[in-house]
Amino acid sequence: MGLDVVKDVKSRPKLRCKSIPARVPNTLPNSVILRLKTNAIRNRRLCIYLKCIFGAIGIVFMIVEGELFISKTLEKDSFASNALKSVISISTAILLLFIILQHKYQRRIEQYFNRHRKWRWCVEMIIEILVCIVHPFPGSMKIPKPLQTMSKESSELTRDHVYLDGYLSLFMIFRFYLFGQLISELLSSQLFSNRTLAKHLAGLTSVRLNSAFIMKYLLFRYPFKFVIAILMIVLITNSYAMQTCESYTFPGSEMTSFLNSLWLVMITFLTIGYGDFYPVSFCGRCVSASTGFLGIGLTGFIFSVFVHQFEMNRDEKYLLKFSKEEKRKQQRRIAASNVIKCFYKAAKSKGQKSKYQVWKVKFWKAVSVMRRSAKKCKYYHDIDLVDIQRTVQNIEKRQNEILNLLSHLRDNRMTDENSNTSL
Repeated sequence: MGLDVVKDVKSRPKLRCKSIPARVPNTLPNSVILRLKTNAIRNRRLCIYLKCIFGAIGIVFMIVEGELFISKTLEKDSFASNALKSVISISTAILLLFIILQHKYQRRIEQYFNRHRKWRWCVEMIIEILVCIVHPFPGSMKIPKPLQTMSKESSELTRDHVYLDGYLSLFMIFRFYLFGQLISELLSSQLFSNRTLAKHLAGLTSVRLNSAFIMKYLLFRYPFKFVIAILMIVLITNSYAMQTCESYTFPGSEMTSFLNSLWLVMITFLTIGYGDFYPVSFCGRCVSASTGFLGIGLTGFIFSVFVHQFEMNRDEKYLLKFSKEEKRKQQRRIAASNVIKCFYKAAKSKGQKSKYQVWKVKFWKAVSVMRRSAKKCKYYHDIDLVDIQRTVQNIEKRQNEILNLLSHLRDNRMTDENSNTSL
């Protein structure tokens, strides 16, 4: 019968928390599974690093090609322009390859944890590929001029066609999410020495270890640096987008200068708008509108961070409360001493009527002041370091008594057990 019970217990399914993933089926030893999982995590991290490198290469060559065209150093049909765009295409192809490899290793890691999220894995990979595949292709492709606003400047500088490279370059700005992934991976490896255990604890506490968690950590740990970095990224990327839109649509205008574009973006971000510069193209006005919306949101966010940094912490509040209560206690002692002094002076000058009346009035004033100070001290607990020390000593004394009592009970139990065994 005992063997049947043991078999029944072994045949029952093991209960586990839903947040803690199960292991891989027992087809492989645990050491082999751990080694495979470690290799997959290492390869995924390497793919993220290489993604960031080739994404940065494409962005750098895109900026160089665009600036050379805006400054009229080269034309779109020239060999140099096609060579630069060929380098961008090659780096983009390698970037897409590492995106696929990263998601492949990510899928393998999820299989080790028995997580079945294939549809989410496919959607994330497709979105990332669509974001990174857009880039200026070799050649000089042109499109009809999009909807533009008529003005004095547009009538003189407008062109019948617009190069498609300008609009494709704007979409490459979205590749900056690669740097976010890189920072997230670097900080994750530094924050969590045991990432598997951290994920288990996060599952138990309903915390998601994702990029949002890393952003919260950066905002909590480095608030000023994080806010300044976000502000600089927004201003520089929007300034480049504004310059590209205006330069490709209206070459020779004032907005082809990066400094003028930066000035326009800054005053739009702060919702000021002096009117000395303004976008003329439809694309530039879209960039200006997005900058205004970002300014409305980020300005309040920046001020809230600064205000939060100037708030008092717990130790500072305790020090302020302690100093205030010490000041009240000192005022109460001074008022009591004034009462005693006035009473003594009045009793001493009882034979002199004029002095006696003066000291009597001072005595009652001192009494009223002492009553007011005593009434104020009723609403506050007196904090004294001597009292705190005495309280700590009493707690330690009680703790020692409890430990002694427990040791005495343990000895009694041992003696009882020995007597029972002897019997």
